[in-house]
This record gives sequence, C-alpha cells and structure tokens, in this order.
Amino acid sequence: MNYPGHAADQVWRTLVFPADYRNPAPADRYNLVVIGAGPAGLVISIAAAGLGAKVALIERYRMGGDCLNVGCVPSKTLLASATNGLSFDRAMARVRAVRAEIAQHDSVARYTQAGVDVFLGAAEFIDPHRVRVDKLVLTGKKIVIATGASAFVPPIPGLAAQALTNENIFDLQEQPRRLAILGGGPIGCELAQAFARLGTAVHLIEMQPRILPIEDESASQAVQLALAADGVHLHLGRKVTSIETTHGAKQLRHESTNSDAGSEAVETLEVDVVLAAIGRQRNVARLGLEAAGVRFDPRGGIEVDARLRTSQRHIFAAGDVCSRYQFTHMADAHARIVVRNALFLGRARADDLVVPWCTYTKPEVAHVGATRRDLEQSATAFMPLRFEFDALDRGKTDAKVDAQSVAASDGYAELLVQPQSGRILGATIVGQDAGEQIAQLVLAMYQRTGLGSLGSLVLPYPTRSEYLRRLADAWNRTRLTPRTAGLLKWWLRRTR
Repeated sequence: MNYPGHAADQVWRTLVFPADYRNPAPADRYNLVVIGAGPAGLVISIAAAGLGAKVALIERYRMGGDCLNVGCVPSKTLLASATNGLSFDRAMARVRAVRAEIAQHDSVARYTQAGVDVFLGAAEFIDPHRVRVDKLVLTGKKIVIATGASAFVPPIPGLAAQALTNENIFDLQEQPRRLAILGGGPIGCELAQAFARLGTAVHLIEMQPRILPIEDESASQAVQLALAADGVHLHLGRKVTSIETTHGAKQLRHESTNSDAGSEAVETLEVDVVLAAIGRQRNVARLGLEAAGVRFDPRGGIEVDARLRTSQRHIFAAGDVCSRYQFTHMADAHARIVVRNALFLGRARADDLVVPWCTYTKPEVAHVGATRRDLEQSATAFMPLRFEFDALDRGKTDAKVDAQSVAASDGYAELLVQPQSGRILGATIVGQDAGEQIAQLVLAMYQRTGLGSLGSLVLPYPTRSEYLRRLADAWNRTRLTPRTAGLLKWWLRRTR
C-alpha cells in the first residue's frame, strides 16, 4: 500500500535493518562487544573501531535507536512541519524523508565499512564474557550494555489494546480527527502542539495540576498558555481509569486526582486515537543479566558506578538503560566516558557532568542545573535573577506578527545564583531557540565561572543573548553595598 513517504520508509528500513543482511562470522575475541545500536552504542562502536579496537555491535530492532527512528528526529520534524503550515500528509511525508536521510549516518553499511562487526538479532548473556545472538556466540574482553528504554504503557483497563506510543504514532497514514494524549511531559506536550497545529482536536490529560511538572512553575505555565492558544484541551489533575471501544470510537473515563473531589468528578471523553506518553521503562528484560552477574532493577535499570561500570567491572552500561537523564546527548556523553574507561586506564566520571535539557514546544523550555524546588528542599541559599526578552531591543525589533509565531520578545531567562560568588546553580530559559541559548550557561556552569565575570563578555547587538550581560550587571549591582558605595563616592570626590 502506497502512502505519502512510502518510498522514504523503504529506504529507511533498508538502511537501519536490511532484510537481506547476513550476520558475519564472529571473531575469536573482541575488545568490545556492544549491545544496543542507539546513540550510546553507535558512538562507542565507531569510536572504538576508529582507535583500532575489534568491535562487535548487536542490535535487535533498528540501528539508530529511539532518537532516529521514533523519537527526536520524527517528533521535531513533525512539530516544525506543523508550525510551518504543512498539511498532515505533507508533514508525515517530510518526517519520513528526513528520517531516511539521517538514517544514512546510523546505517548498517556505514558501521561495517568502519570496521565494526554488526550483528542483527536479540542478544543474551551466556556468562560474564559471552553473548549469544541467535546461534552465534560472541566473546568480549569488555562488554557494554546500551539497550536504552522504551515507552511505558500503564495498566489501565482497556489501554494496552488501544494506545499508540511514540514507537508507532509516526506510522499513522491518516490524520486522527480526535486525539487523546496521556501525559503532560515533554513528549506529550510536543506531540499535542504538533497535532493541534495540523488540525486534530487534541485532549491532553495529565495527573499533575500542571504540565511539565519537573520544570519551574512559570516555565510550565508559559507552555500551558501556548498549548491552550493552539486549541489543545487541557485536562489537568486528571487520571484515566478505563478505556472502551464503541463503534470504532474510544471512550475514556477519567477522574480527578484530588481525593476530595468525589464521584461527581468522573467524566467521559470520546476520541479516535489514544497516545500514551506517560513514561519510559528500561530495556533490561531477556538480556540474561543474571547469567552475567550484572545487578539491575526493572524500574531503575542497570546499576553502575560513577565510571559506568556494572557489578562486573569489565561490563559497562551507557545511556537510558542506566542513566537518570534519558536524553540523546546524555547517551553521547556516556559513550565517550565508556570508550576512555573500557579501552584505556581511564578514570572519566559521569557524576560530575553538567546536563541540560530542552522541550521543543513553541516556546521552547531549556533548563540546566538545579530548580528552585531542588535548592529549597536542600536548604541551599540562592538568588533568583530574571530578565524578560521583551525588554531587549531585539525583542522589540522581532515582535510577534502572527498568532502562531514565537518571537524574540516571547519568554524570559532566569538564573539561580550563589549569593556570594555569583556561581550559577541552575537556569531556565523560555522562548525562541531556548535550547540554543542555554549553551553559554552550560559552559559557564561547567567551568564554574561566576556571573560577575560573564559581565565582561562582548556580545553582538541586537541579540537575545544580551540577556546574559544584563543579568550579570544586575548581579554586580547587588555587590554594591552601602559601605562599598560610600567608599566609591569618597574616592571619586578625591579624584575630581
């Protein structure tokens, strides 16, 4: 059956999991056996092979992992296509075309040409040094588990048989007229906005009283207002209790999470498609981790130390299967640590990384470091400094001109700094290209540069990045105590 993007899908599948591929004969022994060809496994494999190591890479599903196939690439492409006014068919065709183009970088062919022995199939430990793939046995001096995570479907009656997840939502060939999304985290919010802008009636159901609950409240409020402006129906503080199908439509029963609301809080919602975007579960099942002696927890994933070693010191783990932060860029950082520690006498650590994240709604929300809640709970003293982008000259020149645009004047930057040193403890940026704007703050935090020093930066005018100098000036003014001000006045009088 042909559909928009059908040819691109054929190219994509041929690149990431070719049907006619035959696994190579295993080497007697590998320097590294890598299980999982997502972002972490791919970086580890090609970096190690480039250094001269003999590497085996095992993938049971598709090369590229969630990010390429069902995560970052298709979701951001869909959101950008919807924002640019494409129809559903054209947007989905573009999703498939972009995915097929990027798939070349993660393809089986590229990795085999780089000297990696690629094995397609399910991996299972036989013992701490041997892994079986189908009928083949691979032996590794060091082994890396990078199997990632997958969508979690909660045990709501009727949900498992009805719900789509991020793993199959991009397979849709017809636009849903009515869509219910369970979960107001980044995935739920991004897809809610994308489908709403494509013309679908979207209902977003979140158990917490606000969306993006891990973000500071003002940031989640900004996205909440944007979603509502796009026509998303928000059902906050609600939980779905059951789903039934009647004449092709899905009947969702949902109720208030407030225990005092009573039975009158139960409501029914009818939609055509249900998307579960509630959370992720680590891919640790059916790996034979017990045979390898690797400690793990079904919810928490594989147990690792700061150097990403498991309970077996020659077996490492990287990425979503073991990380607190389930981001592609975190998997990449883990991969670089594993290469140093597994192949050399490395002492690289994962516990001192400065890890930002971004939700790519319009406006974007980017964050790094601690939140207000984190600092308050740990009784850490901090000073909040906030600057609205509409106070910048660039905000005035690039004011919003239509209902769906996100202009330079939208949003704000807020820094939480240590009162005495000006060191940045955490930061949130809401607005256009917030994910790009956060980079300079990540660098400052990584280098432990105080906000006072950042005031000396020369930044191009007019840009949104000027917010940093404005905040640095604001912090420096807090250093001007009455005593200091008096001394300055005395000195200036003497030097007149």
